Amino acid sequence: MRRLACLIAAAVLAPAAARAAAPPPPAPVPYDAGPEAFEQRLPVEGERNRVLNEMEIGARALWRSDYPKAKVALDDALARIGSVFADDPNAAKARKLWYDEGSKDFKGEPYERAMAFLYRGLLYLHDGDYENARAAFRQGQMQDAFAEEQQYRTDFALLVFLEAWASHLNHDEDLRDQALAILAKLRPDFPGIAPKDDTLVLVETGFAPRKLGDGADHAYFVYRRGKNIAENQAEVVRPSGAQRAYPMEDIFFQASTRGGRQIDRILQGKAQMKQNTGQVGSFIADGSVVVSNFTGANDAVAIAGGVAGVLLLVSSSAKPQADTRTWSSLPDTVHVLTLATGGKPPPQMSVRFLKDGVPVAGEDQPIQCDTQGRSSLCLVRAHQPPKASPP
Repeated sequence: MRRLACLIAAAVLAPAAARAAAPPPPAPVPYDAGPEAFEQRLPVEGERNRVLNEMEIGARALWRSDYPKAKVALDDALARIGSVFADDPNAAKARKLWYDEGSKDFKGEPYERAMAFLYRGLLYLHDGDYENARAAFRQGQMQDAFAEEQQYRTDFALLVFLEAWASHLNHDEDLRDQALAILAKLRPDFPGIAPKDDTLVLVETGFAPRKLGDGADHAYFVYRRGKNIAENQAEVVRPSGAQRAYPMEDIFFQASTRGGRQIDRILQGKAQMKQNTGQVGSFIADGSVVVSNFTGANDAVAIAGGVAGVLLLVSSSAKPQADTRTWSSLPDTVHVLTLATGGKPPPQMSVRFLKDGVPVAGEDQPIQCDTQGRSSLCLVRAHQPPKASPP
């Protein structure tokens, strides 16, 4: 009986120790901070968080207008994502292995991978490379469809719009119209792209979706909208007046849905709860009670059955804690506005943020525009990281 007690104790303590050994999520960094903190983490956290740190570096460098740094970080992250999430047999094998691992290198959830391609596409737009921009936006749509070893229909309207915009700037009218036809099904009230539009204003508001561990031992995670969001609308202010930007994408919606269908939780890479292990564990535990009632020569069998029941029951509950690592610098909502400036740099513009139609406190925020050839890309976010200090 003493040996039985030791076995039971070992069975109970082992999974608890395994859970305790799981690396914690990285410490939070302010939303409007620059990329430096994540550059410092790269050599310390290694491959497990490499893609996550490079996503953070890429986005924060982009919004600081440090485009070379953003490109290097995002290119490496996307290469590592592509080794697992691509539409070919080798990637499919790697993807299965990646989902089967209990502790894995971060590759991001579908919406995070899609946003990585989106930001890389914006960098191509900035450089006037419209064909590669379009390819990046299409790759982002493919990532939106890859989820939990299944494929869903993509519904990432912002990526479809940006694909249309890249084709528009590249004078590929047929490809533009094909993308706009898809967009019309996703956003029927979007007014479209006018033939002479040459300037894109892209505005980010709010904070990134949150992943929260839930359930027994935090075995699964759920999505929640970012906290303390002060603004959800944007007006672009020009000398001729103010114009409301169109809310093209809700990033929280993208995080918390698959193919437009709401999900409750994600457990071990699956967008649904597994019930069978709990039932098997309970059944064997009940059986062990019956076996333990035997006496005499059957005592050894009873003890063995009891230990087996405990081991299986504990095993069924010994799931690793949910992976709540998340790309923290993403927005809640992305708004767009296209303008015609006659191929010239746009006049001075600013953005006014609102919450449910009411302007939020503070001054209008200047919009930075970069002109390449006859087109301009104007980027602004509600919580802008400060410019890097000169060396």
